[in-house]
Amino acid sequence: MRYVAFISYSHVDADWARWLHRAIERYRLPASLRERATQAGARASALTPVFLDREELSSSADLATTVRTALEQSAALIVVCSPAAARSRWVNEEIRSFKALGRESRILCLIVAGEPGGGVAADDCFPAALRYQVVDGQVTELPGPEPLAADVRPGADHRRDAKLKLIAALLGVNLDDLRQREQAQRQRRLAIIAGATTVGCVVLGALALTAWLARNEAERQRQVAVRKSLTAERTTEFIVSLFAVSDPSEARGNVITAREILDRGARQIDAGLEGEPIVRAELATTLGQVYYGLGLYTQASELLDKGRSAAVQDPRLLGRQAVALADVAAAQGDYARAEALYAEAEGHTAEASPVDLQTEGRALIGRGDTASRQERFADAQQFFDRSLALAREPGAPADLAARALEGIALVKVYAGDTSAALDWYGKALAERTRVSGSNHPNVGQILANMGATTYLRGESAQAEGYMLRALAVDRLVLGPEHPDVAISMNTLGRLRLEQRHFAEARQMLAESVAILDRKLPPDHEDLTFPLSNLALAALGQGDAGAAEPLLARSLRAAVANGQDGNRGMVLTYLADLECRTDRAPQALDRLATARPLVQAQYPDDPWRNALVDNVEAGCLMELKRYREAEVLATRSLPVLLKRWPAASLYGADALERSRRLYQRTGNGPKLGEIARLAGK
Repeated sequence: MRYVAFISYSHVDADWARWLHRAIERYRLPASLRERATQAGARASALTPVFLDREELSSSADLATTVRTALEQSAALIVVCSPAAARSRWVNEEIRSFKALGRESRILCLIVAGEPGGGVAADDCFPAALRYQVVDGQVTELPGPEPLAADVRPGADHRRDAKLKLIAALLGVNLDDLRQREQAQRQRRLAIIAGATTVGCVVLGALALTAWLARNEAERQRQVAVRKSLTAERTTEFIVSLFAVSDPSEARGNVITAREILDRGARQIDAGLEGEPIVRAELATTLGQVYYGLGLYTQASELLDKGRSAAVQDPRLLGRQAVALADVAAAQGDYARAEALYAEAEGHTAEASPVDLQTEGRALIGRGDTASRQERFADAQQFFDRSLALAREPGAPADLAARALEGIALVKVYAGDTSAALDWYGKALAERTRVSGSNHPNVGQILANMGATTYLRGESAQAEGYMLRALAVDRLVLGPEHPDVAISMNTLGRLRLEQRHFAEARQMLAESVAILDRKLPPDHEDLTFPLSNLALAALGQGDAGAAEPLLARSLRAAVANGQDGNRGMVLTYLADLECRTDRAPQALDRLATARPLVQAQYPDDPWRNALVDNVEAGCLMELKRYREAEVLATRSLPVLLKRWPAASLYGADALERSRRLYQRTGNGPKLGEIARLAGK
C-alpha cells in the first residue's frame, strides 16, 4: 500500500481533516511499534504518508482517477463524520468504493458533529455507504457493522485521546498499551529535560565562579568567535547564492565547468557531511534546484529526495524541499504529486516564524501553473490573485508580481480572450524586465507566450517576431539544451511548416524533438505537438516512412496525457498518411475515431472539423467513391480556405485533393475553379 490511510471529508470539515492529517503524520512511534507501522505501510518512525486532498471532481458520478487510485493504494479509510459529510455525494462515493475493495473492516470514523445513526436526517453524521452494506459495488439496505469511531464533539473524547484511538486502530494495537507507551515516552523526555537543566545550572554556576578570573580572555575569545561566525555566515550565503542563480527563474544554462562542480558537489554531500543532517539537507536541496534549473530533472529529483530523507524539523527547509520537488514533478507532467507537494510547502511556510514568504510565493505560483495545466482555470485564477496580493508584502519574492501577471495572462488565453491575454502579457513583460533585466529566462518565456497568443489570432508575422526574440533570449540565458529552447524552436518550426518551407521546418523541428527526448520522459505531454509537427514536415517532403513512427509516438503521448483534442488531430494526420500510401480502408476507420474527438474538443474551430472531412474526401477518392468524396470536398474546402490561405499547409493540401478529384472525374469547370483559387 502506498498510503497508511485515506481521509474522506466534506469541504465543510476541512479544518478537522487537516488537523487529523497532521496529527497522524507527526505522531512519532515508540520503538516497540515501528515494526507494526512498517507492516501497515508506513515509514519506520512515523505513520506516513496519509492521503488527504482530492482534486476537483467532475459532475459525473465516478471518482476522479487520482482519488480512485489513492483509495486502492490506502490500507485504511478514515471518514470525518458530520451532517455535511452524510450529505456529501463524494464522501459517500469514496466509502462505497473502499468497501467494494473488500476492506470494510479497515474503515474508521472521526465524529466531529451530528449524531451517529440518530434517526433525524438533518443530524445524522454517518453517510449511507457507512451505515449499510455494499454488495457487488452497490449500497444496499442491509445494515452494516458499526465502525470504530473516535468522537471529538463537546463532552466526548479529548483530541489527544481521539488521535490515539485512531492510531491504535491503524496499527492494530490496544489503546491502553499505546497510552502507556506515550506516557512513558513523555516521562523520558521530561527526565532528559530535567537532567539537561541540572547540568546547565551546574555549568552556569561554574562559569559564574570563574568568570572574574578570565574576564579579559573571555572577552577576547568572544570577539574572535563573533568574527568567525560572521565570516562563516557570509561565506555560506555567498556559496548558496552562487548555486541559487540556477533556480528556474534565474537559470544561466549548462556551462560545462559549472556542471562539473555541481556533479562533484552532489557526490560529496554524503561523504563530506556525515553527522551533519541539516547542512546535508540544505545543500542537497540547493543543488537539486540547480539541476532543475539546468533542465536535468532526473538528477534533480534524486538529489531532492535524498535531502528529504534527512531527519529535519525546520519548517523553512521542509518548505523549500517540498516546493523544489513539486517544481520537478510539474516539469515531468506528474501534476497530482506536484499539487500535493505545493500544498505541503504552503503548510510548512505557515509554521515558520516569521512566515516564509519566499517559499509561499513559489508554492502559490506553482499551484496556479499546475491548475492551469489541468484546465482548472478558476482555481488557477485564485492562486494567481493570492500571489499578486502577497507580492505587496515586505519580504515577498521580488519577481512574484511578474510571475502572477504571466499566469493570469495564460488563464485569459485558455478562456479565449486573446486581446486581454496580450494586455496581461505586456504587463508581465514590463514587470519582469524591471526586476530582472532583459536577459532572463522568464523574459523569453513571456515573449514565447505572446508569440503563441498572436499565432492563435492568425497573426503569423507578429508571432514569428515574438518567437525569434524568445529563442534568442532562451539560447543566451538557458543554453542550447534546455527544454524551453526546444519549445520555442517547435513554435518557429510550426510557422515554417505552415508556410510549406518543409526542409527548414524539418531541420528545426528535428532539433527540438531531439532536445526534448534527452530531457523529458518518452510520453511527456510537451512532446505531442513537436512530434506531430516533425511528422508533417517529413510528409511534406514525401518521406512517409519517417513520418509514420513520429505520428505513432505523438499519438501515444496524447493518449497517455488525456489530450483528446491532440489525439483527434494526430489520428487525422495518420489517416491522411495512410490514404497517401494505399491504405484507405484503415484510414477511414481512424477518421471515424478522430471525428467525435475533434468535434468535442474544438467546437469553436470549424476548420479542424473541415480538415477531417477533407482528409476523408481524399480517402474516398482513393476508393473511387467519387460522389461521396465530392460532397465532403465541396463542404470543407471553403471552410479551410477561410482560415488557411491557398499557399499554406492545410490550404494547399485541400486544393490539391480537390484538383485530383476533379481531374479523375473529368470535371473541367471545377478544375478551372480550383486553379483560380490556387492562384494559377
